[in-house]
Amino acid sequence: MLPKIKSLFFGGRLSAAAAEEFGDILIAADVAPTVAGEIVKKLKASPDNAKAALRSSLLEYSRRLAPGAAVKPVPNSSYLIVGANGAGKTTTIGKLAKQWTDQGRRVIIGACDTFRAAAVGQLDIWAKRAGAEVVHGTEPAAVAYKAVESAMRVGAVVILDTAGRLHNRDDLMQELAKITRVVKKADSAAPSETWLALDAAFGQNALAQIEYFDKVAPLTGLVITKMDGTSKGGFLISYAAGRKNPLPVRYVGYGEKIEDLRPFSADEYVDKLLGLD
Repeated sequence: MLPKIKSLFFGGRLSAAAAEEFGDILIAADVAPTVAGEIVKKLKASPDNAKAALRSSLLEYSRRLAPGAAVKPVPNSSYLIVGANGAGKTTTIGKLAKQWTDQGRRVIIGACDTFRAAAVGQLDIWAKRAGAEVVHGTEPAAVAYKAVESAMRVGAVVILDTAGRLHNRDDLMQELAKITRVVKKADSAAPSETWLALDAAFGQNALAQIEYFDKVAPLTGLVITKMDGTSKGGFLISYAAGRKNPLPVRYVGYGEKIEDLRPFSADEYVDKLLGLD
């Protein structure tokens, strides 16, 4: 992701002249300046083994984001996927549905993004590909309720899509809060998980999104999308460094194929971030 970093090393060594430039590269990768500064200090302390020190330093942060266990959807469990416009929610849901049906689960998708016809059509295509069912309707909370109720009745896993919304749009955030209240009428434990989808290119704005969405629909995890091309995802390092108990990253999307949505691995994330793999 950051190929220029390679040019700063001579073998495993980071020269003193390159150290300050290295900090600038981290900041350009959406790592907060204070965190980048701390990393650079550690590298200056180990100039003869800087590459190993760099990877070790980033892993120290990123491992705080690793889930304690892999996601294993069980019958009657429900997953609410939230996020801003263009975050990749619908595509992520399609990939999850395909992976979980391949694992033998019956999957029902609630098409709660009733504002965007393209989203519903996209879900229908993914559902057909995955062998999943889709619940449609005109009112988001009603769709969510029906999907959870149906899943409870047949022992399915339900994934709820939601309309993209900016965290500073109070009306849309209140609608999201309504969905979380209504689904509890169908299942008092619903949603089992609430995941925020974050585009890897969102930068430091992603940290504000985590804070605001968590207030309205308490989050249990993050999904990072579009960690390919020039997207950096370095904000995760800042997030891990700045939180006592950061939310786990459940999945990361590294490309367009279904298999490119993978459970979070701190080692894989750091290697992709640095381009040292």
